[in-house]
Amino acid sequence: MKINREWHLKNKMPTNPSFEERVHWHIEHQKNCNCRPIPEKLVKEIEKKGLRF
Repeated sequence: MKINREWHLKNKMPTNPSFEERVHWHIEHQKNCNCRPIPEKLVKEIEKKGLRF
């Protein structure tokens, strides 16, 4: 998988992100970079809360 270095440099994960910030960052990451999938633990939290991405 190839990393989108430019996107990563411009879009750092916030320090101590809230659940919503983490979800937003990972969804945007998925749209702009294919270096890794959304962590399974976060996917389970999203599903548990009944959210869709």
